[in-house]
Amino acid sequence: MDPYRIPFDVRDALLCLVFLVGIGAGVFAIIRKRQMAGLLTVAGFLLFSVDPIAEMVIFRVIMNGYTGDNFDVLNWSYVCISTPAMLLGVVALIAALFIAARPQTSEGASAL
Repeated sequence: MDPYRIPFDVRDALLCLVFLVGIGAGVFAIIRKRQMAGLLTVAGFLLFSVDPIAEMVIFRVIMNGYTGDNFDVLNWSYVCISTPAMLLGVVALIAALFIAARPQTSEGASAL
């Protein structure tokens, strides 16, 4: 392992742990009868996890076997994959926050 890659590997490991905790929070919300907020939370954190997965696949797997000298294709493909995933993840988490912040109405109560 190259010593200059250690901070990047630690960052990816911490991101993985945070995303797993976020997915766990979404599952907890589903169990607590907040299905829509929980599903949006799980979807948001799964979309966030696309970025480190794409980085690993493109820059550590594909780049090692890449024989060309133009790395712009790999850079642009990474950006085109990770940016929409991150934006959709943010939208999903914001929607989950708004849905979770709404007061939960009981089925037997009448709405005024």
